[in-house]
Parts: sequence; C-alpha cells; structure tokens
Amino acid sequence: MRRLRNDLPYTFTPPKPRAWFRPLGIWANNALMLRRKYNVPRLDDHGFEQARKLSAAGHAVLLAPNHADHSDPHVMTALIARHGMRSHFMAAREVFEVSKAGAWALQSMGVFSVDRDGPDLSAIKTAITLLENSSDPLVIYPEGEIYHHHERLDPLHEGVASILLKAAARLKEGKEAWLIPVGIRFHHDPGVEKTFSERLSRLEDRIGWMPKPKMPLDERIVRLGTGLLGLREMEYLGEAGRGSIQERLAAICEKLLTDAESRQGRDAKATTAPERVRAQRYRIRKRLLDTDKPPTPEERGLLLDDLDRVFTALQAHSYIGDYFLQEQTLDRRAETIMKLEEDLLGFPSYPTPRTARVNAGAPIPVSKMLAAGELPTKGGAGDLTRLLEAKLAALLLSPLQV
Repeated sequence: MRRLRNDLPYTFTPPKPRAWFRPLGIWANNALMLRRKYNVPRLDDHGFEQARKLSAAGHAVLLAPNHADHSDPHVMTALIARHGMRSHFMAAREVFEVSKAGAWALQSMGVFSVDRDGPDLSAIKTAITLLENSSDPLVIYPEGEIYHHHERLDPLHEGVASILLKAAARLKEGKEAWLIPVGIRFHHDPGVEKTFSERLSRLEDRIGWMPKPKMPLDERIVRLGTGLLGLREMEYLGEAGRGSIQERLAAICEKLLTDAESRQGRDAKATTAPERVRAQRYRIRKRLLDTDKPPTPEERGLLLDDLDRVFTALQAHSYIGDYFLQEQTLDRRAETIMKLEEDLLGFPSYPTPRTARVNAGAPIPVSKMLAAGELPTKGGAGDLTRLLEAKLAALLLSPLQV
C-alpha cells in the first residue's frame, strides 16, 4: 500500500474523451503498462459479452471490479476495448497529480478524478450524468483501496450503489440501470518461485536483517511479515504485541485510529477501519488547508504525524492474518511478497509473466429491482451493496468459465 501523505488542495479533473487519442491510448495501455510495467501479457475473460449487449442497447452500465493489483485499471481498459466498447473510469485524485501529461492522457481516455477522503460532489455528479446520458460502461472500484489479496474481498463502500441508484431515478423511459460485478484474479508463471529467495533477501536487508536464504520459504515469509509488524508495534506502541498475528494487526490498527480520533474527533457514521481512516484523512487535510486560521508549524507537524498514523492503521488492516497462513499457494506467496515489497520498498516487482483471469458476473437489473420493490427507492444503497459484495466474493472463488 503506497504512502499518500497528501496535504495539497484538490481540484476536480473531469473526463475529456478524445476520439483521435483513443487508439494511441489503448496501444500504450496494452504495450507499455500491461505488458512492460506490470508484466501481464495474457488476459483471459468471460462474461463481457453481456456488458457489450447492454451497452449496445443504450442502457446505463456500471462495472464494479475488485481492486487487488495496480494493473487492474489497465486490465479493465484492455478488456472493454477488446469487446468493442468505450469506457469511463472514476480514479483516485492522486493518479492525476503525478504529471500534467499523464493527467491529460487519463482525461483523454474518459477518466475523471475522485477525492476518496471527502464528499466529492463533482465526481458523484459526473458519474451520475455519465450513466444518465451515455451507454459506455462506467468503471468504479467499490473497495476503494488496493489490498493485494485476490481471493478475499474487503468490505465495499456504498458509494457505487448510491451513484447507480441516483442515476436510475433519472433515466429516460426505455433505459435501464445495470450493475455488473467483475472478479479479477492474477496467476503467476511457475518461474516466479525462483525469484522469491533473492527478493526476500533484499527485504530482509532493508530492515537490517541478515538474509536467510536457507530457511524454508514459508517460514521465511512469515518471519519477515512478523518482524515488520514488530517494528511498527515498537514504533507506535513501544513494545511488541502479544497474541496471534491477526490479533496483533487488529490491535495496532485500533490503537492508531483511536489515538488520531482522540485529537481530531470521530465520525459516528464511520464504523469499519477504512471508513474511519477516510474520515480522519478528511478532517486532517481540512485543517491543514485552513486558510482562514492556518495551523501553526507545531500543529502542522502533529497533523502530519496523525496522517502517518492512520496510514499505518490502514496498512495493518490490509494484511489479513490468516490469508497466507491458511493456504500457501504459489499465487498467495507471490502476492504476499509483492505486498511486503510495496510496504518496504515503495513498489512491488513483477519479474515473471502473470495472467489476468477476469469473470464478469451476471448483470444485476437495478431498474427492474426498483420497479418490483426488491430495492427501496430511498435507502437501498446498503441492500444493493450487500448483494454486490456477495456476488463479487463468489466470483473470486469460482473458476474462470471459458
């Protein structure tokens, strides 16, 4: 999980699709990003024909994939183009802030920004308008963050369901709203196993340990992960935690969030760890950017420290203690090492080819469900989110149908 200590003002970036740029954008997406940067030369997919038919019929189509890898948007862009469709994406504001040229290219491909830590009304209105006026699929990731565990789903945010329900109420007669869950899984080339020892040695060296190449692989991975957890506990708690890995992860997450909330205040509506993290980031950044009463240098330092605390809390939450311990498959080994690389080195490595296997599930007929009373006109976002979560979780566990 990348550290985002963002205390910059936010300006919404709208989509500005440019038809002439699209072929170049698709080529760059496939050749430069998927194949070269993320080493995903192969995409296997099933179920996108249903999305194509709904799009061709003029309906409002929202694709909701899981989000476990940095290459997910590039996978979705490639598959949507493969099936003859154009698309719009809602993307985190941070990707637009890397460079002006990159932001322009994203806009040209129909991507628009969203501030994940606050009520971004511009992004919400743009998403609803696109669904209302276009039949090109809109892609939004309901998990919101990248967690690097492809076989487990993190709790979904209700924003996706809320946007689609609001759009459904505004659609003209004959146009229907459809929600399509999309499960993305990555499978690694068996040759990746030969890279594990050297990569673990680099990570061990990063935290000042002597590399242990002769130690059994799984024991070595657990040792490194536990060591990293211990470092965080010493940094923030002053002592190593007790109990199982999962109990220790939960304890440090709760402690860091509680500490920040004691200073910044707590949002009563934020219950899950990701919701609490977003609420804290919103409050902290709002104070950092207060021009009427700017924070003093001392207060600014404390606010930035709390940003680091809530980032570490989310980092702890993103590790599922029993994910690797339950089943040490090749893919889970690779995912865990990639996650450790990102946390210690800033970005994971992709030394061998990966295959993305993508299942588009059965479309959820949101307009029909509203008309039949299966979803309430008001307050249905929770029900629709739970339905999406169940279907998306099932897709991640089901084999790809070909």
